[in-house]
Amino acid sequence: MSQITRALDYLKQALTLARSPGLRGYVIVPMIFNVLVFGGLYYLSGQWIAGWISAATAGWSFDGGLSFLNGAVDFLVGAAVVLVWILLLGLMASVFTLGVQLIAAPFMGFLAEKVDVRISGRPLPEESIAAMTVRVFKRELRKTWYWLWRALLILLVVLVIYFIPVVNVLASAVWFLWSGWLLGMQYIDYAADNRQVPFTVMLERLKTKRWLVLTFGSVILGLTMLPLVNLVIMPVAVIAGTLVWVHELAEEPVPRQG
Repeated sequence: MSQITRALDYLKQALTLARSPGLRGYVIVPMIFNVLVFGGLYYLSGQWIAGWISAATAGWSFDGGLSFLNGAVDFLVGAAVVLVWILLLGLMASVFTLGVQLIAAPFMGFLAEKVDVRISGRPLPEESIAAMTVRVFKRELRKTWYWLWRALLILLVVLVIYFIPVVNVLASAVWFLWSGWLLGMQYIDYAADNRQVPFTVMLERLKTKRWLVLTFGSVILGLTMLPLVNLVIMPVAVIAGTLVWVHELAEEPVPRQG
């Protein structure tokens, strides 16, 4: 319970830090970028699909005695367009989040660095921006490989459980917890990577605080499942993940205040 409580406290502290001078810009810029890119893609995709539906159903009308059904046909076509907009929002919310995590990794690394140095007071290892960008991108690919093949195994387990009566209620919980662990790892690793801690070492340290990492990641996962909220939660999650690393998982953890 102590680890669960601390995970929630770090998220609350991250919300406060996100509004502080010196960090506010690193939070606002990716938010604006996400909203503009997501909004543009969502609008263009929705307009194209809605236009295709309207064009495909343009001739759907009845004459004579069945003309009274035209109102119902128009309603169904309109409902289909609305449903497409809703489904597209959910689909793009999940896919877009994954894409942005890879593209914005270097920027999130800068944010994690600012938080780390502010809280710990310790400078990071010196390296050029080009070297840092390459290192962060390679790290993201390494993490992608880590979760990809494990996700396939977990998916097989979930499918097996799904077809077992009574036990199948656990299928969604298993997948949710696994996804929560991955997100916890993702956002904590920005700080670990800045300190150039090897990926395998970082994973070993995460396992010493399983409930803290799982709670942190699961809460973030729940927030990323909310359309629009997922556009602004990423920098806050990076700040919270950095706090978890600095106070809990660093080689020399910084004592928490209060």
